[in-house]
Amino acid sequence: MDELNEMFGNNIEFSIKKRFGIIKLARENRANSLTLEMIENLKHALLYCQNTERIRGLILTGKGNTFTTGLDLDSIDPSDKDMVRKYENTAAEIIEIIFKGKPSICAINGRTMGDGVVYALSCDYSIAIEDSFFQMPEILSGIFPGAGTIPLMTKILGISWTKKILIFAEKIDSKRALEINMIDKIVNDRTSLMKVSLHKARFLSTKNQQVLNLIKLCANFLGDKRYEVAYNYEKKALNIWISSDKNQFDDFRKGIS
Repeated sequence: MDELNEMFGNNIEFSIKKRFGIIKLARENRANSLTLEMIENLKHALLYCQNTERIRGLILTGKGNTFTTGLDLDSIDPSDKDMVRKYENTAAEIIEIIFKGKPSICAINGRTMGDGVVYALSCDYSIAIEDSFFQMPEILSGIFPGAGTIPLMTKILGISWTKKILIFAEKIDSKRALEINMIDKIVNDRTSLMKVSLHKARFLSTKNQQVLNLIKLCANFLGDKRYEVAYNYEKKALNIWISSDKNQFDDFRKGIS
């Protein structure tokens, strides 16, 4: 396990429990704020979970009392357009990996800002401690959110809440986050947070993995399609389950959008 931690850099802690990869953002002295190097390592950790057969899903969380405050503005020169685009592209890849990948749980251990909000929305189940809050502060610095943030938010939260959060940088407490479907459950403290997350992971790890993955893909991508189109995708998913053909599943995952 130490070798894995070295592979994912100093600011990503990695472990495996209940057949789930646990990825912890660990830059506590900077509120787990994200640098380009850090999100590249996060992407590698996520891909490791996707490509390792014994790992059936992942839990994404943070160290200390903050999930993440998003991009560390001191780490990127806004005038360096290539670096900005590279950060945005990598963040978008992370969201796609989570959204299309194995079952995922976000264990939100405190304040959650910027990319952290989008990572939480990308996961299949999000649990937050009671004193968490959520905010997208990009507008305050004149930053366009990017990385698929707007389509993801409108899909999950609707147009009205997307505008409140992105245009007005509204701070959302955990109770309101639950009401608007930003999160799925609230727990009292960080000990309960991991206990509940691992309980969910244990449940998922015992179920048919192909069925779980097919349900996830259909649920994430078919809601805004015409019934006939959505049903044709669902029939393809059913045929993949009947045939148990991994190659067909991989093609289905790449083709669905």
